[in-house]
Amino acid sequence: MTETMKRFIRYQTLPAVFAALTALLLSACGDSGPADPETTALPPLGPAGGIATTDYRQHQTFISQLIPGLDLATAGQISQGEQLFMAHWEAAPSTRPLFDGLGPLFIADACAGCHLATGRASALNSNGSTGKGILFRLLDSDGNPDAYLGVQFQNQATSGSAEGEILWRQKPAGGIDFYLSDSSGRIEDKTRLAPRLSPQLYGVGLLALVDEAQIAAWADPHDLNKDGISGRVNWLTQGPDGALCAGRFGWKAIHCTLTRQVAGAFNQDMGLTSPLFPDENCSAGQSLCNDSPGGGNPEVSDSGLNAVDDFLSALAVPGRRITDNTVFDRGRHLFHQTGCSSCHRPALTTGDSTRYPHLSQQTFYPYTDLLLHDMGTQLADGVTEEGAGPQEWRTPPLWGLGLMEGDGQTRFLHDGRASSLEEAIIWHDGEARLSRQQYQQLDTAQQQALLAFLRAI
Repeated sequence: MTETMKRFIRYQTLPAVFAALTALLLSACGDSGPADPETTALPPLGPAGGIATTDYRQHQTFISQLIPGLDLATAGQISQGEQLFMAHWEAAPSTRPLFDGLGPLFIADACAGCHLATGRASALNSNGSTGKGILFRLLDSDGNPDAYLGVQFQNQATSGSAEGEILWRQKPAGGIDFYLSDSSGRIEDKTRLAPRLSPQLYGVGLLALVDEAQIAAWADPHDLNKDGISGRVNWLTQGPDGALCAGRFGWKAIHCTLTRQVAGAFNQDMGLTSPLFPDENCSAGQSLCNDSPGGGNPEVSDSGLNAVDDFLSALAVPGRRITDNTVFDRGRHLFHQTGCSSCHRPALTTGDSTRYPHLSQQTFYPYTDLLLHDMGTQLADGVTEEGAGPQEWRTPPLWGLGLMEGDGQTRFLHDGRASSLEEAIIWHDGEARLSRQQYQQLDTAQQQALLAFLRAI
């Protein structure tokens, strides 16, 4: 014990000594202890989407609200992108050449079929079938696609037979069991059905403009600061000439850019080729693609991809829905106190953009770090996808989730196992175990305040 500590203790009461020593030890460990949710100062919150924020209006659809004051000079490209997004595509040849080329294997005939204007498409139907709000990768633990069916399951075909049907049932211990119907084709023994719930799309243009340096600054793959959080960037060779770039879209951060995310969905979900994905979505063993006429080469052009990118980047972010400021503020403090903000980081800032100058240097609040995190064995899906392991998941943004909870069909987490935000919290493990435990230790009023905060952001 140092002489300074001896002099300090000499003039303190016993309780004060214990309090001081406890604070000193916590400080030495790099932990100041749990913050008081009633007194801790937090940075002020700006609009949820910066300039891209619009007042939320009940019964107004998510993909009809554009950024307020948007430059009308871009309206033509946005309008074209909206047409391509909303259109029902058809098998070639059709009377609408701009919208043909669907399939021959596909999941939905329109982007809006999986991304509903009013919320999330149904994923787990009450009769045990699966809906358009969920898709399934077909991969093994090393990332290899199924030898016959390819990288993704398609349950519809423009002619002939599709790949089958995937059903679901509740596991006795919780979670979801997905399996092929008896009439479906066979998959390899090592292939896993890896479910992916369709995400909401507002704010994706902002996420696309966050500088890679900002994302990488939060990575700590070896947990050098010993806080239990070891998020990492999913570096991918998708940049020009195979340069590395930071994956940020998809449940496992498998796409670096919004344009590539759109092109991947066109290809695997709708069977449409593009300059980024020029090959049909049939495997070598499936002759369906060779036997079916195409809708052009490619079926979605560069300008078409850019138009959809423009439309999605123009979508406004719903403003917060705060009914009680006191409860909201208390829940916000508890969100930080329990460590949720270590991965669900409140604020991000866009860089400069010549294509979307109105989105440059915008601070917005999606509550994500865009990093991959180990979420434990219970949430593992058994596959590796673009370098992301079975237990790794990109931190999903939390904004707007409260708008969809309780609609009777919205589910949460990658496989839809959670029917509420609270259930989603309880499933957190791995790097999020301590935060989940701290949430469970809150009293009922504190838990309700934290949930009210989540439903409002």
